Amino acid sequence: MLRDFKQLFFLLVFPAIVNAEGVEHWSKADYLLSSFYEIALNNEYSTKKSTVRKWTKAVRYYFVHRVADQALHEKLSKLHLQHLIDITGVDIKAVKQKSKANLLIVFSTEKRLENELLNEFKIKSKRQRNQLFRHSVCLAHFSINPDNSIRKAIVIIPVDRARAHAKLLACIVEELTQIMGLPNDSDKVFPSIFNDKSFNDLLTGLDYLLLKMLYHPMVKVGMTKAAVAPVIAKIIKKFKKEGIVASAEKTVMKGGLYPLLY
Repeated sequence: MLRDFKQLFFLLVFPAIVNAEGVEHWSKADYLLSSFYEIALNNEYSTKKSTVRKWTKAVRYYFVHRVADQALHEKLSKLHLQHLIDITGVDIKAVKQKSKANLLIVFSTEKRLENELLNEFKIKSKRQRNQLFRHSVCLAHFSINPDNSIRKAIVIIPVDRARAHAKLLACIVEELTQIMGLPNDSDKVFPSIFNDKSFNDLLTGLDYLLLKMLYHPMVKVGMTKAAVAPVIAKIIKKFKKEGIVASAEKTVMKGGLYPLLY
């Protein structure tokens, strides 16, 4: 969920891997299944395995602007949030009062970041704050209810730091997507916004399918890996039969920020 600085200096573009039959590697059932495990059930800065986490209630977001270009930042965020609505079906809307929001989207500065780690993320350890400050471009966090449904979330984007490394769009897309319940980053999953070595700033066909799988009605919060495995396998089989997997890349490119940029 925290975008690592090393990607800024070692950008590797993974070409689409295609087998002899012309099928992209990520569209295979076993790859989709393992990718779901990797991104949905793992955590970026912890080895602890988790159960399924996702929103089960409406998401109400509020922008906190501590820098200029408010209109631009809101436009980009809203386009991506609409993309997430279209893919997941989650009710996501803006609110006019911060107190009514369960998702805060903060556009801030690098100078403010360490204090925000303390005040917004409640990280009391100076060592941990320093580590995140040094190694993160943008940040996000969500907290969960006892049943593992997501209770609230916050995204912080230090705009000057993100712009300096041409990562403003990537920060918006990755962080807002990860607080949907896909919190891990992994080099094992590509092409994907969840892979810091895969140069993707917008959702890929694989990301689209991970979101669709997570928010399928058959997938329940609190499911363990053992419990969710047969369910995800069944969903993948259904998606393949209906052509959702085959058309994922074309479908994802019709929404969100894609029409704005291409």
